[in-house]
Amino acid sequence: MNPIWLPFGLKPKKTTTEEEGAPRYVDIYERGLAAAVDVCLLFFMLRWLFDLITVYFFRMANQQDLRLAQQAATTLEAAQHAWDSGFPQLWLLNALVQILILGVFFVGSQVAWGTTPGKWLMGISIRRRDLSPPEPWRYVLRYLAYIPSAPLFFWISFNKKRRTIHDLIAGPVVIHTRPKGWVWMQVKRGYRWLRNRASATAVE
Repeated sequence: MNPIWLPFGLKPKKTTTEEEGAPRYVDIYERGLAAAVDVCLLFFMLRWLFDLITVYFFRMANQQDLRLAQQAATTLEAAQHAWDSGFPQLWLLNALVQILILGVFFVGSQVAWGTTPGKWLMGISIRRRDLSPPEPWRYVLRYLAYIPSAPLFFWISFNKKRRTIHDLIAGPVVIHTRPKGWVWMQVKRGYRWLRNRASATAVE
């Protein structure tokens, strides 16, 4: 069992040459953090576009039926008027269009650089099992498999190569591209920088 001070960089862990040369597969918490960064970034970048698309599809619905649905006395009657307005179908179409737009950004960045902004920030890259760049169609298939595989994302922690269902379907693996401990080192550097800035401000 590793001593508790190892994560803080107080004592370097000895590794063999063979371990240093082997690929390091990315675990669930790092991939989750990278995905959160990607989602937040795209949300702020594309929110205005998604709002416009949503308003466009909403206006296509029959507004009279929507008003009747709001005024309906029973849930069944409200559901019938909502269906007649075309709102459920348009909502589904709106979701598909937005998913397609997100796919263009996700797949496009992966085809161009083999990673996404969030993964790049974490030092993560998508590769084939022989560590060569995947073909573009594998990125597309991997994106399409995101939604059905999302409930089983935890599967990452139960296999040696840390592959989840959409990785298994499309074929790639997700590996680290930076030295072990690099992310934690940047966190410590950022903390020291903030501490120094706070001290300088206090002196002024």
